[in-house]
Amino acid sequence: MKKFLTVVAGLIFLGLVVRGAASVQDSKTGDRKLNSLLGKIDTRAEAEPDVFFQQLSQKHDIPEQEIREAKERNGLGYGDIYMATALSKISKRPVGSVAEDFQKNPGRGWGVMAMNLGIKPGSPEFKQMKANARDSVDRMKTVSKAKIRQHKEEMARERAQNRKTEADARGKGHGKKKLK
Repeated sequence: MKKFLTVVAGLIFLGLVVRGAASVQDSKTGDRKLNSLLGKIDTRAEAEPDVFFQQLSQKHDIPEQEIREAKERNGLGYGDIYMATALSKISKRPVGSVAEDFQKNPGRGWGVMAMNLGIKPGSPEFKQMKANARDSVDRMKTVSKAKIRQHKEEMARERAQNRKTEADARGKGHGKKKLK
């Protein structure tokens, strides 16, 4: 019985260690709110990648192609390339270089990367990065809503056109005389 309890205790301990390591991996920045925003960026950018790259390029004054290349070359997600671009702007380093440093050190999160670049949690630069992430999510949400509205309007026009075509095919709407 003592052996059994020791094995169970060992397995529980091992499970906690593995779980702790997984949660460290999930922590991208060390800031829950920013991590949440990066998750939203991932989701929205997946649906509208061209809009994402265009807005990111305009916001940080970095050529869109440079951002796309850094993402592809380093296999980063949209939230990660957002962080690489934001840190690139603040640190005045090329986005490809920041993305490459992040990729070479998979155990470090973006919070460690930011601190290595002189951006401390709670600093004005860090707060600005969070505000920019929120703004990016909001702008992508606005674009998505506009595209959905435009799609609905196009579908309504198409349905109206189809009804008109069907009515014409049945002989209605051409001014034919009614039978008495």
